[in-house]
Amino acid sequence: EPQRGKILIGGHEIREIPLSVLRREVGVVPQDDFLFSETIRENIAFSGNGEYGPEAIEKIARVVQIDREITEFVDRYETLLGERGINLSGGQKQRIAIARAALLRPKILILDDALSAVDTATEKSILENLKREFRGTTRIMVSHRVASLADADLILVMENGAIVEKGTHSELLRKDGIYANLYYKQLIEEELEHIE
Repeated sequence: EPQRGKILIGGHEIREIPLSVLRREVGVVPQDDFLFSETIRENIAFSGNGEYGPEAIEKIARVVQIDREITEFVDRYETLLGERGINLSGGQKQRIAIARAALLRPKILILDDALSAVDTATEKSILENLKREFRGTTRIMVSHRVASLADADLILVMENGAIVEKGTHSELLRKDGIYANLYYKQLIEEELEHIE
């Protein structure tokens, strides 16, 4: 429920859209991903109610760049995960959670800092794959890593719960404000990491 104003999706107020439709058409990958003590395949297919076969599951795993790592496990997609995916790295857990949300091909895909545990090159590649595979999908990204937002149609910069800047990547760099400062700071940090 919005505190003020309205939330519209496709011109319809969110309160008018049945909850079952919202749940089917909005995929959310939270910052704290949650995996079940099931196989990798079952974790990816969790929200699909058995609608998706091995081909669809493996295709989405390739899109989010986890397929190669899954196939290196002895039991591949049938590998049983420990509680909360304890036998996976943070980046592997995040990519499986993204695969789960993306498998349903939602009209809106929300990624809440969902790629923070992968390196910047892998993140860029995953975002390019999602952009190509989900052309008709609205993707909303929350990220502290500024470089991952460079291709966004609109970037909102928040500080203390308020929007303080908005625009495209190039517009925000020209404004030379919070976004630009953060971008250049992260660029320097990344270059220093490569030197070490």
